[in-house]
Amino acid sequence: MFSGRWLAAQTVAIYVLLVAFTFTFEKPSAQAASGFERPNLTQFKPRKSKGAGRSISRNKATYQKIDRTSDGYRLEYGFKNFNGDALTMRAELDAAVVAESIKEFGFRKKDFDDLDAWYKKARKLASEQTNKFLKAQKFTSQKAADVASRQAQKSLDRELDLLAKAYRKRRVQIYEKAGFRLKEKGVVEADVAGMVRRNWKRLRPLAKSFNGIASERRYKQEDLIGAVTAMVQTSMRYEIPDKDEGTRTIGGILPPMKALILGQGDCDTKTGVIASILSNWPNIKMVGLGIPGHYLMAFHQIPRRGDVFIEYKGLQYVMIESAGPAWLRPGVVGDSTMAYLKGGNNFRIQPL
Repeated sequence: MFSGRWLAAQTVAIYVLLVAFTFTFEKPSAQAASGFERPNLTQFKPRKSKGAGRSISRNKATYQKIDRTSDGYRLEYGFKNFNGDALTMRAELDAAVVAESIKEFGFRKKDFDDLDAWYKKARKLASEQTNKFLKAQKFTSQKAADVASRQAQKSLDRELDLLAKAYRKRRVQIYEKAGFRLKEKGVVEADVAGMVRRNWKRLRPLAKSFNGIASERRYKQEDLIGAVTAMVQTSMRYEIPDKDEGTRTIGGILPPMKALILGQGDCDTKTGVIASILSNWPNIKMVGLGIPGHYLMAFHQIPRRGDVFIEYKGLQYVMIESAGPAWLRPGVVGDSTMAYLKGGNNFRIQPL
């Protein structure tokens, strides 16, 4: 009679090799024509949704004032639009909504440590159960023992493969829940489009303020987009966020609500702010544009003479340099972006 013990020992050896293989495939990223009339104000009615103070002055037209209230934040941003109008945007944000937006963004090392611990335990348990089964068997011949060993190993391999797939899926889900996504070659980057989807309703108070400005000034779409762009470019300081915030990794980007209550951000952060505000108007189509070390955006509009634009899926999109602090109207880009364009390079395009 052949015992199943030596077969179980072989299975354990295979398990040890398999469990040594991990899925640490991610590393943080530094970052990556037909005409129509411009719509009038009634045509881009805002999309409906359910839903310690600081003051910095640069000149009479451009400033920010951010106050903490009993139940939230009071924002006041002064800026000059590209048509020459001196404007003021005023809005109030609810503290609970701001906190929710901040809390949902960023991932923790503990999230992955817990996942790794589950994965290791599940694989070990699968191997132990296979070993326990083989030990309990009695074989009448070497051939029967070999057949049982092969069948047990195939069964274990299938189970380990399913566990590996579940592990990878859960790992991706941790990133997605935290506002990130996996690019090619396992590089992790902030999901700006996902950030916009999560936050456009939360920025409804700012959209209402801009809608009031547009009504008072009789703005059409171009001036409205210009106003939002000018505010974010010039009234919000240009500062690069840290990659980590406490125990969370935020990858050098702030969610729009935090950027607004701090009054600062860099290129991808400010793109998220502009796109989140403008997403309250359902007919404004936007895309994010990634180039090495920089992020900007573009909106669907027939370009004017001299405008810098791209074509995407048969439509023309006029570029916006979100970052500032330069005061660049839509259709005008910075020197580094222009040099990249002249070099014949392509953008990574992400619908917003």
